[in-house]
Amino acid sequence: MSLGLSISFEEFQKNKKRLSRERYHDFIGASMPMQTVYQMIDKVAASKAPILITGETGTGKELCAEAIHKESQQADKPFVVCNCAAIPENLQESHLFGHLKGAFTGANENRKGLVSQADGGSLFLDEIGELPLLMQSTLLRFMQTKTFSKVGNHQLEKLDVRFICVTNRNLLGEVKAGRFREDLYHRLNVIEIELPALRKRGQDILLLAKFFLHQFAKEEQKDIQSFSACACKKLLNYEWFGNVRELQNTIHNVVLLNGDKVITAEMLAAKLAKKVDNDVPKDYNQLNCNEKSLASIALTSDNIIRPFEEIEKEAILKTIEYCNGNVVKAAKLLKISKSYIY
Repeated sequence: MSLGLSISFEEFQKNKKRLSRERYHDFIGASMPMQTVYQMIDKVAASKAPILITGETGTGKELCAEAIHKESQQADKPFVVCNCAAIPENLQESHLFGHLKGAFTGANENRKGLVSQADGGSLFLDEIGELPLLMQSTLLRFMQTKTFSKVGNHQLEKLDVRFICVTNRNLLGEVKAGRFREDLYHRLNVIEIELPALRKRGQDILLLAKFFLHQFAKEEQKDIQSFSACACKKLLNYEWFGNVRELQNTIHNVVLLNGDKVITAEMLAAKLAKKVDNDVPKDYNQLNCNEKSLASIALTSDNIIRPFEEIEKEAILKTIEYCNGNVVKAAKLLKISKSYIY
């Protein structure tokens, strides 16, 4: 009886420790939203099912993918990264699946694709929503059959690859808009892990700020030790639309520009004040889109409904104008790819 109680207590202590982790691989955060993420990774890492990681830019989606791989049974196998948005469309198939010498102009030697490099391990597809429809079809076929052929070769090869995909887009919205294949979406979305925005993580903001403070103070050889109470309050109250990446950049900036032992709210204000006008709004209400302004876009001067293409074009142009010509920011606000705007 006492042995049973002892085991239960040990299990209780073990679970209590797991539920209060401040560090998990390269993540820092003790908030409930992050504990949920850690627990989700623990549950799904052993599976070879595709995983879709979603969340705003700067929330740590690549860190999440790396943690999944490290927790998996393939931890000693390759973890290969592919930035879908960075590969020219005409080279995407070659980049992913490889090619034979002479397959196309410029193919001067045989090339091993990223899927081959990831054999037995994990292929991390960053910004999966940026893939064009034709490439989506090729990827879907590989995921279904686990076979592919290099560009310029008809011989099929079989590989064992675990897919971990990332996007900051609403893929279901992209499906409805005809920009993302529905069958690929369902294939990818077996397991979804949504990373919380930094502004929803409470005291994690201070944990991260202190970590970055000590990191950059050491790198820059500064004797900066802490934040004032007012500085902590300012950090907690700021929206952090750029999430952890923006916080990291902000702390690095104040460390570089100041030498006092304590970071004050005034030191932070000098950096954060410049960002307020440039942040992406939370929602369309901040764009002052009232019924009158919407009607002016949808109707002609004779109150005739305009073609959808014209309405869409004007909406995009107005958003770009609102974002001071920043196409990337406009795309984020409209939840479409920047390539769609171009």
